Amino acid sequence: MSATIVETKKAPPLTPVELQDAVHEYINQTRWATLTTVREDGAPVSRAMGSFAAEGVNLFFSTPKSAGKVRHIAGNPLVNFFFQHENQELATFRNVAVIGRAEELTGAEYDRAVQLLSARNLCFKTRAERGELKDTALYLIRTTEIKYLNYANGIGPAAVQEIIL
Repeated sequence: MSATIVETKKAPPLTPVELQDAVHEYINQTRWATLTTVREDGAPVSRAMGSFAAEGVNLFFSTPKSAGKVRHIAGNPLVNFFFQHENQELATFRNVAVIGRAEELTGAEYDRAVQLLSARNLCFKTRAERGELKDTALYLIRTTEIKYLNYANGIGPAAVQEIIL
């Protein structure tokens, strides 16, 4: 039995503007993402997140004030927000990692986060309209790095494009 190797045409790398647009679109099409924080003992902790919204290269997210991630971020604000869609074909497999510093919001930034999260998440919007956010912390991730993996560009290092901010 012999195998046939089929060469596929590689997609050209995206320009910085195209890359930011592709990342923003990919994030907006993602239902669940993974947030990784660092525990007090230095161990990484990842958890699924559904309440997030992108604005430019930055991300907003909400979490209960009692969640462990609030404590983790207070001790080490560096986080990784990872986006990957289900059931992708290997030849066009993509994902996005957003790395940055998370900071809890107050004032006008808090209000902006409520607006953006409400536009993306109906459950969050309902809670906000009912005044049920008193036990909810809202965060902004000030992005320092974005990694966009796209197997249409190849496998391994050829598949990754980075934006360092």
